[in-house]
Amino acid sequence: MKPAYASYVCGAVRIRTLTEADLRETLEWRNRNGVRQNFKHSAALEWNQHHAWFLSYRDKPDDIIFIAEHVASGKKVGQVAIYSIDYAGGRAEIGRFVAAPAFQGKGLMREAITGLMGFAKQELRLNSLYLEVIETNERAYQLYSKLGFNEVERKDGLIFMERSLNGDVQQ
Repeated sequence: MKPAYASYVCGAVRIRTLTEADLRETLEWRNRNGVRQNFKHSAALEWNQHHAWFLSYRDKPDDIIFIAEHVASGKKVGQVAIYSIDYAGGRAEIGRFVAAPAFQGKGLMREAITGLMGFAKQELRLNSLYLEVIETNERAYQLYSKLGFNEVERKDGLIFMERSLNGDVQQ
């Protein structure tokens, strides 16, 4: 079982842990055309698959998914996650980024990812993060580069990027 985490604020966005009540929305966000194609497993998911995944996710201490909310309105902005957390090695993977349609392109997911990086550094005491991005997702690649991630390798249609958390994570 994973520990409970307090919400974490970065700019206009607050991230809080995913709950079962969020699943219908996150499934809709993830299954949208143009979004799901940016996941390694791009087939549309059914409710029973998504719910079964959530039940197994709850027992994984190295996997934390957050819902990003707009602080002023309380509306859900999207989802961000940190997983494969290696506490001994001081690193983890981030991803599963999905924006709510109403907030796509408004810069709030950038704030949510920045908040996730701050959480990783301050709360989890990690030293570095890494991620994968599909080569055709140029918009995401540019965002990650602006957030301080550096390309490490390209393989099988994926770009592997990493970033140190030493120093300021605000970009």
